[in-house]
Amino acid sequence: MSDQDHLDRDGVAQQVSAAAAREGLGAHRAAYPSIAQAQRQHVKRVQIAAAVLAVLVVLCLATGYVPLAFVVGLPLLMCLYAIMKYSSAANRNEGSRLDLFEHGLTSAHRGGVRVVRYADTSVLQNIVRHTQYGQTTRITYAYTVTDTTGTQVVLGAGYAQPHEWGPAIQQAVTEAQLPQAVAQLNTGRRLEFGPLWLTPTEIGSGSKSTPWPQVEDVEVKDGYVRIRVAGRWSALSMTAVSRIPNFFVFRALADHLRRGSASMG
Repeated sequence: MSDQDHLDRDGVAQQVSAAAAREGLGAHRAAYPSIAQAQRQHVKRVQIAAAVLAVLVVLCLATGYVPLAFVVGLPLLMCLYAIMKYSSAANRNEGSRLDLFEHGLTSAHRGGVRVVRYADTSVLQNIVRHTQYGQTTRITYAYTVTDTTGTQVVLGAGYAQPHEWGPAIQQAVTEAQLPQAVAQLNTGRRLEFGPLWLTPTEIGSGSKSTPWPQVEDVEVKDGYVRIRVAGRWSALSMTAVSRIPNFFVFRALADHLRRGSASMG
């Protein structure tokens, strides 16, 4: 079955098109299927391994190698657990799809379609790099967006290619919201980004703040925002990116204000 066939199953494509048209999302940009099919293929591979291990356990018991049967039985139990885990995940993800449009996105899951508009949504990203012995073993992605009803929707590993659609969503939200944010700052307004806030003259967190002329750099390291002030990393910087809504908008504004204050100085 092709990805397109997978996307069109059960009339989901028609539901998505109707929702996008109703909310005025504009031209269709991309579609991403769920990973249910890949998860079911993984289950089949694990089932084969489990069958081989089960045969070995039986042979060990039949020939009197009981201790060896316990040794082989441990990976067998791990395989059985993996089969249940991935089968359950595949059932949850079956029929899901993510569609990106000119002005927003739709998330189809379990028979329902949620709609998000780039111009008025909030995005929280949580990208975790899992390592073992210094080597990256896998990366998990979770993007929490606010739909048109004000409800938070988590877009995660259930959709294929999160490394592609995640940045695409962030870029689209930034393009839609950055001009208005700049205009608001130009009127002197304070903009809130979770625990951090910006004004034309300062960056702050809670009651603490630093004037822009003193800010030398704003960077991300190990998932945390770091703000360098007078050659030192400020206490304001201990904020995880995953806690900052519309982080790309925040970063663009911070860079704009920092460069502006530097050029004036």
